[in-house]
Amino acid sequence: MTVTAIQIGLHPDAIDYTSPDFIQFPGLTKEVLRRANDDNVAALRSAGYEVDNCLIEFGTAGAETARRALAAKSYDAVLIGAGVRLVASNTLLFETIVNAAHTLQPYCRFVFNYSVTATPDDIRRYYPTPHDSTPAH
Repeated sequence: MTVTAIQIGLHPDAIDYTSPDFIQFPGLTKEVLRRANDDNVAALRSAGYEVDNCLIEFGTAGAETARRALAAKSYDAVLIGAGVRLVASNTLLFETIVNAAHTLQPYCRFVFNYSVTATPDDIRRYYPTPHDSTPAH
């Protein structure tokens, strides 16, 4: 069975790239983030994974968007972007998404990228092949 994944990340238009929260990511711009997001989805699909992309706003609205997407279908993997996870002011947003995924996708594996630019290797830590939805560990 093909591995299903949802990539949840901040919408590139929602971010103030000059804010103290986001200057920690050198060279990050709306265009760079949009391209990284699109490239990661394309790379995962090209590698054979079934991927949905969920771009969110900050705060309650973003958490609700993520919750609706997580409730829409079953996912083997939930990828949550660095902008949600690594920005201190997004802790509540991150926590809310994790708790929603834990409730709505109780058998999913959480996958976190190391940088803004993710790769299929991130998901391969748990799902080495896209056609086997049994986690490696």
